[in-house]
Amino acid sequence: MKKWNRRGNLISVAAAAALLLSACSGSGSSATSSPAAAASSSPSATGTASSSASASASASASASATVNAMVAGFPTKLIPVMPGSTPLSTSYDATANPSTASLVASTNAAAGDILAFYAGQFSAQGFTSVPATKVGSTDSQDFVRSGGKETVNVAVVEVNGRTTYTVGASVAPGTIK
Repeated sequence: MKKWNRRGNLISVAAAAALLLSACSGSGSSATSSPAAAASSSPSATGTASSSASASASASASASATVNAMVAGFPTKLIPVMPGSTPLSTSYDATANPSTASLVASTNAAAGDILAFYAGQFSAQGFTSVPATKVGSTDSQDFVRSGGKETVNVAVVEVNGRTTYTVGASVAPGTIK
């Protein structure tokens, strides 16, 4: 029974992350929300399957997503993986305008530590933080630059001593690295 509860909690986290990403992207693109949706329907996202299992999807010729791995070409300079984290899913679309990338990962770190790590990463890239919010059990932090035309959101949920977070970015195509 405990396995079901954990799986249900992780599916809820992935669904919440997808909602947060779609709300913050402003583009309505399915490429941004598809990795979280893939993670929520994939047994490998729950930690019950082996780490070698992976699935991938492609929204267009250059938009792609994957589970339990980093998608090819993922912009790790824009969205680095926090040390000690395990990627659960990633997506990247350099052809969209704005370009989009997202990371869903899991770690033992506290929500505050994750938010602080990404605040440092994004402020170093010229983003300005917007006051953090909490929606239910989800901590959320937004960052903007270029007069609000480029955005990043970090959403964090702690469940049963494990923390899952989503980082989603929508930036000008020429600035994604």
